[in-house]
Amino acid sequence: MKADRILTLDIGADGIRMAVVADAATGAPRMLDSGFAAFDHSLSLPKEAITAMTLKQLLDEKKPAVKNAVLSIEGQAVFSRLVRLPMVGKDQVEKTIRHEAVQNIPFPIDEVVWDAHVFDPESAEPEVLLVAVKAELIEGLVDAVRANGLVIDRISVAPAALANAAHTFCDTAEPLLLVDRGPVSTNLVFIDGRRVFFRSLPVAGDDAGRRRREIERSISFYTGQQGGQAPRQQVDSAELDGVESGYAVCMGLACSPAVEIDLIPPSLSRARNVQQRQPLWFACIGLLIVLLAVWVVNLDARIRHTASALEQTEQQAEMLEQWEEQLVPIEKRIEALNRQAGLYARLLNERYRWADVLNELNAVLPDGMFLLNSEPIRPMDRVAGIRIAVLSYLDKEAEDADAVKQLRDALRASPLFSAQTKVFSRPSKKEFAREFVLDVYFAEEQP
Repeated sequence: MKADRILTLDIGADGIRMAVVADAATGAPRMLDSGFAAFDHSLSLPKEAITAMTLKQLLDEKKPAVKNAVLSIEGQAVFSRLVRLPMVGKDQVEKTIRHEAVQNIPFPIDEVVWDAHVFDPESAEPEVLLVAVKAELIEGLVDAVRANGLVIDRISVAPAALANAAHTFCDTAEPLLLVDRGPVSTNLVFIDGRRVFFRSLPVAGDDAGRRRREIERSISFYTGQQGGQAPRQQVDSAELDGVESGYAVCMGLACSPAVEIDLIPPSLSRARNVQQRQPLWFACIGLLIVLLAVWVVNLDARIRHTASALEQTEQQAEMLEQWEEQLVPIEKRIEALNRQAGLYARLLNERYRWADVLNELNAVLPDGMFLLNSEPIRPMDRVAGIRIAVLSYLDKEAEDADAVKQLRDALRASPLFSAQTKVFSRPSKKEFAREFVLDVYFAEEQP
């Protein structure tokens, strides 16, 4: 492996894009080789198994002479939020960032892998980008990549990689919006000086009309709620100079990190520590081998000079036969545990569905509406959908439209939910807000 080469992996919803990139000491990185392999979603296997198989297919085809990899996760699987830190001493910044992460990330902090990027560390009240992803997803991804013999140097997210690509291959002197159209979703990356804000839209790349409307809504949200400047230029990631179409994320992973996010899970950190201790272990193993060799020599001498060698061998053979008989029930137990593990793996795969559902709900909810609580809809002992309670501030609702029906129609238009989605309960409006309940049915289920 050449030290100036990097293997980058863009693991998306449709498949894996791989690029071998020359990490130039000066200037922009240069792509040396690239390839794509699509996921076979027809396989009844856990997601990490499909990822490992797809990556193996790609590595077998391209045979890159690089083992160290930098990879990214698709934007739809990630939670992100911009927060501004209060005025605290520099020695309290790290503790304050963790506090903000606990307050803002909508999952228990022990169930996610998260990181933060501070845009202006010297500011009295710096702005921080929080990024989090479910730990199960990261662990499965790590297992899939390491199963193919690769060493993971860093784990980023696709929007952050796109931001780094824009800083390298675009003129970012003026506010810019980078649009990355995928087969399942669209990533929007707002770049305003040092500041970066991104959104992942559940809009396929070929849905131009809906994508245009969602971009306009996102610009309004960014300028109105995030205090950003409206972009003066809009760039499609497929049109970046010096970047092959579809490989902007791969190139961004090799660029200098203007936005530095690393979602290395604790298990991989522990593995790295183990790897650092390997030289000492090898020395201990070598000493053990020497001692074992001495012992074997002495044992051989004793065996040659004893008349009971044959008898001892027969006794050992009888003992091994007894052990073999004892192993039979243990092997049957192992088979039963393997079947049980397969069941648990399928159940674990079902948990990913709820993360997708919650991400979709948060993406569809307009400004001024907040999810209060939710519960599954279980007709006939099956989960057909989710009942959600929503709080809506009246001053955020348009006077000439029914905000509740608009939310219902937006949910029906989502690819995750069906047209059976309906308003379950709509109490009277209160002084400044109202609560209502929607029954949201999954697209593949019917009530």
